[in-house]
Amino acid sequence: MRISDWLERYPVRGVTVTRDASLEEAARALLASPECRDVYVTDDQHRVIGHLGFRRLAGVLLAPHRPTQSRRQMLDRAARGPVHEFMDRRFVAAHREDSIHQVLHRHMERRVEDIPVVDDDQRLLGVIRLRDLVEVSLAE
Repeated sequence: MRISDWLERYPVRGVTVTRDASLEEAARALLASPECRDVYVTDDQHRVIGHLGFRRLAGVLLAPHRPTQSRRQMLDRAARGPVHEFMDRRFVAAHREDSIHQVLHRHMERRVEDIPVVDDDQRLLGVIRLRDLVEVSLAE
C-alpha cells in the first residue's frame, strides 16, 4: 500500500506552528489535537523545517518546576524563546509514493512514533502513526 492510499483511509492531520511561535502556543496546539505527539514547525511558505516532540516540549515547559541538574537544563530554563530554538531539524518524513513497508522500516530504525508525510515542497500532508500501523496489521 502506498502512503497516498493510507492517508485517504486513515487521515491524521499534523499539528503545525510557525517557526516564531512561542512554546506555549506549540503546547496549546498539541493539546488541542490529542491524537498527535509532535508539533511540526513550518517556515513562511508552510514547509516543514523541524519538529518538536511532546516529551521535549513538556521538558522545556516544566523545567522551572524541577531542580536544575545540568547546564543544558539551566539553558533551557533561561532561554524560553520561539519554537525554532528548541526544534529538532533532523526528522524522518515520508512521501506519497513511499510504501507502507518503507515507512514502517523508518519507524523501527529511528524509534519514532509519528512520521510526517510531506509533498515535494516539504509541505505537511498528514501524519503516519506507528500505533495506527500496528492496529491495522493486527486487525488484518
